[in-house]
Amino acid sequence: MISIKKHFRIIFVALLLLFFCFPQTVLLQTTSVEYICAGANYETPVYIIKTDYKEPAIMIVAGTHGNEKAGIKATEYLKDNLCIERGTLIIIPRANILACEENLRCFPTEINMNRVYPGNPQGNSVEKLAYEIFNLMKKYDISLLVDLHESREFYRVNPNNYGQTVVIDSNDDYLFELSSFLVEEMNKEIIEDCNKYQVLVDPIKGSTTYCANHQLGIPAITFETCKKLPLSFRIEEHLRFIKLVLFKWDMLAAQR
Repeated sequence: MISIKKHFRIIFVALLLLFFCFPQTVLLQTTSVEYICAGANYETPVYIIKTDYKEPAIMIVAGTHGNEKAGIKATEYLKDNLCIERGTLIIIPRANILACEENLRCFPTEINMNRVYPGNPQGNSVEKLAYEIFNLMKKYDISLLVDLHESREFYRVNPNNYGQTVVIDSNDDYLFELSSFLVEEMNKEIIEDCNKYQVLVDPIKGSTTYCANHQLGIPAITFETCKKLPLSFRIEEHLRFIKLVLFKWDMLAAQR
């Protein structure tokens, strides 16, 4: 009789372990790489991180301007080290790959990638890249677009520059509440007032976020740090911002 009870106790414990381990098993992520403008000298990798739950799908874009290093380095780190627990994450670390390789804001220098969306499949290299990124937004039915940038000056010092801002292209309630929440959370760990973030409503036609928001109805936000701050700090800020977004969208069980 004792041995039978012990036998059933072992089975019961095993079933409990299976029950608690099963959710972690089904939520394992996979990472794949696809290329936009494949075969061209500006062929650009896109990293797709998937779980068994397709939604939400969030796209993170960096390297629209090739000399804005923090977002590029943050996304290159995250594509190899981030574990999400649900949803789909699309990461483009170097959207204008030639500008990134040349360490230039724009390449060709006279074409600003953040003014050519939704792009043109018959256009120049930048317009073709923008066109394929625009199509990726539709292909993956994006729930949110985050575009990472940097500015040479603080917005608080010179409003012509966007350093330390979260920029939205529409003043609708959802976007304003989302950006206000993100700014409030980011500012909790910042002591110096001049380094704190603020929400800026500034529609810029032809930008990645404007196109996503106004042409596809996708909520979109731009995160801007200031280049006057140390690069290591800015990278950490981009990492913190992205993780905060993923936590807000229940793609991470807890912030880390």
